[in-house]
Amino acid sequence: MTTKLSLLDQTPVIHGHSTADAIAATLDLARLADDLGYTRYWCTEHYGLRGVSNPCPEVMLARIGNSNITQRIRIGSGGVMLPY
Repeated sequence: MTTKLSLLDQTPVIHGHSTADAIAATLDLARLADDLGYTRYWCTEHYGLRGVSNPCPEVMLARIGNSNITQRIRIGSGGVMLPY
């Protein structure tokens, strides 16, 4: 029996780094997850948080799904809208 693993990424902006650094780290992490055999890569959806650089996961998913980044992993997005 094999265990299927997924990864949830918020694309955080680490103190002292730029939004571009956060996006590059997300792409590197997606590539690594694909190489390690993870089943799915999830991008979260957030609005108005300065420490998170991914308010539009469908754009990030298009980049992650590029054949130069990932080959096999399934990608998806999700969000929890607490005020609603």
